[in-house]
Formats: sequence, structure tokens, C-alpha cells
Amino acid sequence: MADLPPLASLTGVERLFLTRTPISDLTPLAALTQLRVLGLRLTRAGDVSPLAGLTGLESLILSFTPVADVTKLAGLYRLQSLYLTGSRVTDIAPLAGLVALSRLDLGGTAIADLRPLAGLTGLRSLQISGTQVFDLSPIAGLAKLRVLDLGDTAVSDLSPLAGLTELRRLDIRGTRVTDPTSLSDLPILEVVSATTFRRRRAS
Repeated sequence: MADLPPLASLTGVERLFLTRTPISDLTPLAALTQLRVLGLRLTRAGDVSPLAGLTGLESLILSFTPVADVTKLAGLYRLQSLYLTGSRVTDIAPLAGLVALSRLDLGGTAIADLRPLAGLTGLRSLQISGTQVFDLSPIAGLAKLRVLDLGDTAVSDLSPLAGLTELRRLDIRGTRVTDPTSLSDLPILEVVSATTFRRRRAS
């Protein structure tokens, strides 16, 4: 299934999962304008430009693909979840306008700068484990954030998270954090530390 010409005729399909198929050319998908959910995990698709016109997409899974450039996703304003785990993405600036996002997975990528996420105030889940991120100050205003995975990063300072009162789960395994007490005022929080120690505080 290296190409997808037959799928181009399925113009009414809303959900499509092509996981683990040897797809490389996504051009036939450009005609599927009714798509709301598209899964391309573990495929060979590197060029996402054919998806630029799929403005109805709400969930897009590009985990473990050779995707490096997400510029063409900048107009997918209805995206609520985007999975880029293990991709080759280094620059997330094109995602800055995707304000409908509630879940963003960037784990295992080479991203280092979170500033493009500062305006994504609807984010509830953010996965940045295994990235080059070390500064959390750009996400200090993501007040709806409930789940944050920082595992295996160079993060050492958690103080930017002190105002995130909705935060419920924080994974700091493999980070440089030695003392999470800067978050002690958060009402309900589970911290998973480098030693997998779990601490729960009741409201």
C-alpha cells in the first residue's frame, strides 16, 4: 500500500487510520475534505503539504514518521489533538495559531523552544519528554493544563508552573529537578519523580 489512489474516491470518510502502512505520498488524501481524524503513525509519510486543505481535521497522528516540517499544518484551526511523537520536527512555530488544541504530543523530537505554545491556552495535555526543552517559562500561562510530561529533559526549574492550578499530573523522571516544592501550593497534584515516587495532595 505504498500509494493511495483508491482512497481519493472516499470523499465522505471522516475517520481514517493508516498505521504501519508503507505510505509515502499523501497527495490522494487531499480530496478527503470530510476527514476529522487521520492516523499516520509509523508510516513513511514525510511531506504533509497535501493535508493543508483538510481544514475539518480535529485529530492528526503523525507519531514516528519522518515529518520534519509542519508549516503546512498552520491552517488546520480545528485541530484539537496533534501527535508528533518521535518525528523529526524541530520547529513548532507553525503551530502557534492552532488555538483549538487541547492535546499536543512532542515527545522524542528535537524541539527546544516552547515559546510558540504560549498562546495555546486551551492545552490540557502536553508531552515534551525526551526533547531539548529546558525552559518552562513560555507555558506559565497555560492555565488549563492538566497533564505535563517533562521526562528525560534538561528542565531544572519548575517555578513557572506554580500558577497552573488545574495541573493534576506532572512527570519529572529523568530531569534535573531536585525539589518540586515550588509547586506545593497546587491543590491536587501527582508528581512522578526520577525515582517514580508518587505524591498526592488532597484539596
